Amino acid sequence: MSSNMDKPVQRFGEILGAPVGTTWKNRKECFDAGVHRQIEAGISGTEADGAYSIVVSGQYKDDKDNGDKILYTGSGGRKLKNNTRELDRDQEWSDFGNQALRKSSETGKPVRVIRGHELDSEYAPWEGFRYDGLYICKRAWQEKDADGYYYICRYNLERVPGQPSLRRRLTVGRYRPLPDSEAVQPPAPVNGRQRIRQQEQASLDKDASFLGVPL
Repeated sequence: MSSNMDKPVQRFGEILGAPVGTTWKNRKECFDAGVHRQIEAGISGTEADGAYSIVVSGQYKDDKDNGDKILYTGSGGRKLKNNTRELDRDQEWSDFGNQALRKSSETGKPVRVIRGHELDSEYAPWEGFRYDGLYICKRAWQEKDADGYYYICRYNLERVPGQPSLRRRLTVGRYRPLPDSEAVQPPAPVNGRQRIRQQEQASLDKDASFLGVPL
């Protein structure tokens, strides 16, 4: 029988055996690896210490992922049974995840960032969840969401320099490595949104080929 001694200890920074680019099939595997010690919550940490890690997976439509910079939306504001990205109330600082990431904006300690395959971003993995390195939370504040209805907790995160480059999509089904990296991740669309985008790109490629435009 396993005990608490068998579980990975919560800590800041890199996790042994999980370098940048490591991918897991699901959140349970991320939990077991010690990279993100929450099965459902997007922020893992404590009010006293700050956030150890976050998952960026497109659960909130106000998220903006620009690779080295992320505009992240806090947790809460939705019913637990609500599987959409729509809010039905304000987000609160009293939420443990929001408290933790706000603390990180004060301490400057690094936060592990894991991207999920459902994130609508050129930096998202095609499948599963991928560890993309350490980020610093530069600022935390509250503002109205894009629809102007509810207050959300907002965070600016910037990637720590000197880490391996992020994998980046050029178009659907293709990847463009950054200058200091030749790593390419093969496409494997796993949800409806990605399949639709792939079909749209295939249609564009077909039209371009018909018109004699180089792909």
